[in-house]
Amino acid sequence: MKRFFPLLLGAGWLLGCQNDTLLFVSPTSVTELNSLLLPNAPAVQTFGFTLSQPQTLHTAAGATLSFPANAFVLPNGSVATGRAELRVRELRSVGDMVLAGLNTNVALAANRLLVSAGEVNLQVWQGSTRLRWKPALATGPAPAGPSLAFPVPTGGLDTTRMFLWNLPVAGNPAAAPADSMAGWQPALLTGQSAWSPLLQANGFYTAALPLDTISWINFDQYWRPAAGPAARWTWAQVRVPAGATETRVFLRPAGYTSLCRTFGTPGDPTLWSNHFPEGTDVQAIVLQARDGQLYFGTQRYTWQQNAVMAPPLQALSAADIVQRIRQL
Repeated sequence: MKRFFPLLLGAGWLLGCQNDTLLFVSPTSVTELNSLLLPNAPAVQTFGFTLSQPQTLHTAAGATLSFPANAFVLPNGSVATGRAELRVRELRSVGDMVLAGLNTNVALAANRLLVSAGEVNLQVWQGSTRLRWKPALATGPAPAGPSLAFPVPTGGLDTTRMFLWNLPVAGNPAAAPADSMAGWQPALLTGQSAWSPLLQANGFYTAALPLDTISWINFDQYWRPAAGPAARWTWAQVRVPAGATETRVFLRPAGYTSLCRTFGTPGDPTLWSNHFPEGTDVQAIVLQARDGQLYFGTQRYTWQQNAVMAPPLQALSAADIVQRIRQL
């Protein structure tokens, strides 16, 4: 069985690597579930632009990326010239996250989960060479530095403040396979000591982008359990049928654009675990490849310590599974 969620592949964290499109699964690995999910994740959008000119580019989801002229450098540190291509992948829903293999876990925080207004992967390429932000580039609102305005979702959010998060390229080495602390980190501007919430204006969250965020960034707020700070987080498990060649198990607080990975149990590939506050309305989401057939199932539970949940799985076609994922 391939244990999907505990794995962080070091190649996905390197600035010059092409494989940061997905975090918790190798984009180059060939598995039954990868073959189902990855081609149906939101498509990468491409924008050609002239490096010597300031740019304001608009994405399919309504986001606006702005950056000044001569903002990118080659791997050797020299300023890139000529033309380049911006590649953008936008995740706006729980279904998008399941298809793309991302989640809303917080790094180094055992009892925290995020609610997402949108996760965005940014890459800039010149032919086969990946570019990065110029280290001396000013940070702050455009036109001084790069910024991203992202539309406020119509639902799925909490009422807490919105912040910018990232998966920093330089500061995140690969985690050990059993590391439960890997996840999103606060995105701080160069020289910034305080992490400021994002302001909402005219239907958009607008953020100045730190210079190590030419990779994954996330507009996220802390999920607030119904019991607030007094919430008691406990562990429970999801049991899946035996004999699978591949299994993926997700958890989400029902009604929120939020997704939590789970961890396989050593010696028992049918049990997958994580923790939530007692009494939370949780939806378990399971995908399996077993005996040449694809299976999918979801079920909602009231979270209780040491409970073992077992969502009923249904054998479905790949097209039906993708459709159901998109409806999450």
